[in-house]
Amino acid sequence: MLVKMRQEAFNALDDEALGTACVDPLIKAYKEIQTRGDDFSTGLFKELSRGQKALFVFRAYYNHVMKSDANFYWWSAYFMAQPERWSGLKSGLRFFGDRNTLHVLESLEEILKKRNHPRSLENFDVSANDLHHDPELMSLVKPLFDNLHEAVWITHKIIGTCIRSNPNDFVQFEID
Repeated sequence: MLVKMRQEAFNALDDEALGTACVDPLIKAYKEIQTRGDDFSTGLFKELSRGQKALFVFRAYYNHVMKSDANFYWWSAYFMAQPERWSGLKSGLRFFGDRNTLHVLESLEEILKKRNHPRSLENFDVSANDLHHDPELMSLVKPLFDNLHEAVWITHKIIGTCIRSNPNDFVQFEID
């Protein structure tokens, strides 16, 4: 499922906007498929290029975690409790060659593992409020959230460069 776009629009978008333009139709399709009760991961997701998969998983994570340190904590724990999803996120960052954001996630993973966070959704009892009721946890997570804000700026540049270097993996250019 390639995104249809005019070459002029493609060229005019900054890196973050280009990534958004390439992933928004996939996120919309995901929501429609899930609403119907079908499985996105065994259907459309398998048809995506490797770059599209990496972009989709990153943006699914990014769109949730960047809102607050509590969202960063909770959504990271939620992704980690689904090993395939967490692994896919880290693999996607490796695909793009994004060591900075990957390092932030691996640092958080180490903290959460030491604190015995759930490794599956069974008995998943993590709350975003945990962060605000545990000063030690807050002191560990907050600096990583700040680091993530710095790192994702580079992530968007890396992804934009990847899309511009491999447009056929992401975009079908519309012809007048």
